Amino acid sequence: MFRKAKAWWYVAKNIGPSMGLARQADDLFRFYVLKALDDDGLFKYLQEPRTYGHILAEMGYVDSDYTRGMLDILISDRKPMIVKEGNFYRRSELPMQKLEDLVGSTPRKIRVFLLMADGMSRNIPQRLRNEPVELLESFEEDGRQLLTKLDTLLGNRIYSAMRSAVFALLTAEDRALLNGGTLLEVGCGSGRETAEIWLKTQGKTHITGIDVVPGVVKLADQNFEMFLKEIDPNHPSVDGTRPAFKAASATQLPFEDGSFDGVLCLWMLHWTSDPRQAIGELVRVTRPGGLIFGAQAMKPLANPYFDLVFRTSENVNGFFWKEDFMRWFGEHGLVPEMATPTGIFRMRKQA
Repeated sequence: MFRKAKAWWYVAKNIGPSMGLARQADDLFRFYVLKALDDDGLFKYLQEPRTYGHILAEMGYVDSDYTRGMLDILISDRKPMIVKEGNFYRRSELPMQKLEDLVGSTPRKIRVFLLMADGMSRNIPQRLRNEPVELLESFEEDGRQLLTKLDTLLGNRIYSAMRSAVFALLTAEDRALLNGGTLLEVGCGSGRETAEIWLKTQGKTHITGIDVVPGVVKLADQNFEMFLKEIDPNHPSVDGTRPAFKAASATQLPFEDGSFDGVLCLWMLHWTSDPRQAIGELVRVTRPGGLIFGAQAMKPLANPYFDLVFRTSENVNGFFWKEDFMRWFGEHGLVPEMATPTGIFRMRKQA
């Protein structure tokens, strides 16, 4: 199909050459996860073989899916920092990478990942002790620094290309539906992504952007025109179609059934406490015959170190399997059309 080929073209042309950069970004998250554990004393303690129970008792960690998953990831790593022999864990002989070497080998264009990974991975020891940082607190308490990091990240060429690929998968009927229609953007961020989406619809779609973090919503409302001018100085007038921004949770959308012609969901379901419930809400607020589209990273392609970092925040589910994604939509009679390994999807709700 031409649409899928076009979506693949965006991936191949803009993202494909950047896959090496993506792998380096993965390495940044890996480094800071390992650094957080090293600073916490875990690797020093494992200089001698220890059982899982010993680790929990000495380090104060709590037995949980998160703790067990963290150890499994460290063991199965291509360069494992921990090895397991029978019921015992011990530190491998591999050295820790040095920060100066990491920074020196990181291209400038993805160093924003370094800032984000550093900020969020610091909460890993707390999470292992069952003291997760509340999601809103992790964004608001940091003096807007994390918001700025995410904003810069969303302006990255890789993410912009992904948004283009998402829109490339739409049919002519989908585009006609959005022309003059209403669109709910779930997870609007600081407004940069909303501005790019508004431009892709030529300013003809009435967008409502929501985010669970009030500080993010405030930034989006304040900075939307600034981002428009930055992306396209000759953009159309915003009169009549300036997006509305609202603080709201994807798992409890404050809208009536069938409120929107379309719902856009880009890389945010793993941030929710319950992706299945969030999907139910996306379907509920879409009108019969309406459009649901977006992109979602899923296991096994999603980087496990990203997952550990995301899940340091309370009530964040983290990544899930594609089979779960398909099943959750299937519960509502929907079958997502998928394109590319990057999780681009679209579907129409039954009329």
